[in-house]
Amino acid sequence: MMTDDEKYFFDLNGYMILRDIIDADTIRRCNEAIDHYDHQIKIHTRRFEGESTALTSTIRQRWSEEMVGWERPYCEPFRQLMVHAALKPYLNTLIGAYHMATPPRLVMMDKGCAGHYLHGGQLDRLPFSLTYDWKYGRLYNSLTLVEFPLADEGLGDGGLAVVPGGHKANYPIPTALRNYTAFQDEVVEVNVRAGDVVIFAEATIHGTLRWQATHQRRTLIYPYCPRYQAGVAAQYDVSYPPYIEAMSPAQQALFHPPQ
Repeated sequence: MMTDDEKYFFDLNGYMILRDIIDADTIRRCNEAIDHYDHQIKIHTRRFEGESTALTSTIRQRWSEEMVGWERPYCEPFRQLMVHAALKPYLNTLIGAYHMATPPRLVMMDKGCAGHYLHGGQLDRLPFSLTYDWKYGRLYNSLTLVEFPLADEGLGDGGLAVVPGGHKANYPIPTALRNYTAFQDEVVEVNVRAGDVVIFAEATIHGTLRWQATHQRRTLIYPYCPRYQAGVAAQYDVSYPPYIEAMSPAQQALFHPPQ
């Protein structure tokens, strides 16, 4: 069960770190699987740093969303993390009945790799599926991200960064903060070890600092959301009874699954 202290600090900060949750063997198996498929993990074409001069680099992030579809035994540790027992009480408290919003993703960064501009807050996250709230004595969190570092992320290494409390920000993010060219004192570099778990609201202002460590950054991001929401419509195979098939497109649209 999520303790009252944990609820307090998550509501205050918008993120939390759980220490030493994932065993060393699972970390090893994940890394061995990544090594096996390394040649298939491509550079992401998106410019995640936006216009930021502080976060840019010619060295680019590599991403994969294929891990749970890899051949056995390589897919197994990634599938097991989806339903890790230690996560359930936290996700139940933060979200309620939940499922995965999108497939899990792997982010890989080599020394000097470009980061990701800071984003989040109430104005960045106007859609209800991305918001955070507290009402009637409980948390109401929509898209929630769980990050599993597969390598240590120490002081000065870069990687995940947050603005504590940013999930409650009601004003636009200053451009200099978004680009990490000023207000750096407001940004917390999240330092973790392989085996730790970071849980944060998508509404929390967060981004990625340029990777400065000599070892490769490898982190897994598992997105969860309430069961009445969906991040990827393609996850659903929906069939309809004959009477719906006979309706007009506008009428049928009212029966579409979440997307």
